[in-house]
Amino acid sequence: MCSRLLKIIQKPIKFFGDDRSQIVVEGCLAVEALIDSEFIQAESVFLEKGRHIALLSRAEAKGLDCQILSREEMAEEAGFPFHRGVFATARRPDPVSFSEGQWSSFSKILVSVNLADGGNLGTLIRTAAAFGCDAVLLESGRGTDVYSRKCIRASATAIFRVPIFEVESLLDTLKQLKLEGVRSYATALESESVSPRDVTVTDRSAILFGPEKDGLTPEVLHACDACISIPMQRGMDSLNVAASGAIVMYEIFGRCV
Repeated sequence: MCSRLLKIIQKPIKFFGDDRSQIVVEGCLAVEALIDSEFIQAESVFLEKGRHIALLSRAEAKGLDCQILSREEMAEEAGFPFHRGVFATARRPDPVSFSEGQWSSFSKILVSVNLADGGNLGTLIRTAAAFGCDAVLLESGRGTDVYSRKCIRASATAIFRVPIFEVESLLDTLKQLKLEGVRSYATALESESVSPRDVTVTDRSAILFGPEKDGLTPEVLHACDACISIPMQRGMDSLNVAASGAIVMYEIFGRCV
């Protein structure tokens, strides 16, 4: 490895560090979605000289700070060799606290409960958006960072198209959803679990996905209206959460009016 490349790799990271007030978005399509997002506010755009000219014009039209850099300078700003030609920074949205009645406008809600892997969470958000999900709910301070680079990449721009809500208490929010007429479905391998095809689906639904190892807590299961699992054969009792999420959301969100 050449000494110059080694220097870039070992250089202290600027934008990809521990500043949780800032998020980083990589690649042309993701940056375009960020610029157009009504949920997340972009701040600065960094472009490699001679690339993504149309994106530069869009960013400048939005009044964003734009910097044109050489490929070497892009790598220095990122903290590692970077070849995608563009990345952007944005301010992390503040966690949202809801008062009574504020959930009434949502009909398809993805609930992530303490998931540890950003790739799985991002893929779930991508799938949820594909099936018409209009809100993503997480418990603040629990599980992986929904605005991590890995999660943003895995969401394939969906994270900029669906509102993300971080609430202080999941159990309190589930009670509130029930009062709003939202039917909650817990995904878990329990004795009372039924196939997603066999549950009664209303026009307002929330689906909860927990970690593959520990699953959802008994308190969360009790707070939900039904417990569902995917029938499997050949001795298998689980799927990767992103894979099972695609199946369950197709069955539940796909049948919502």
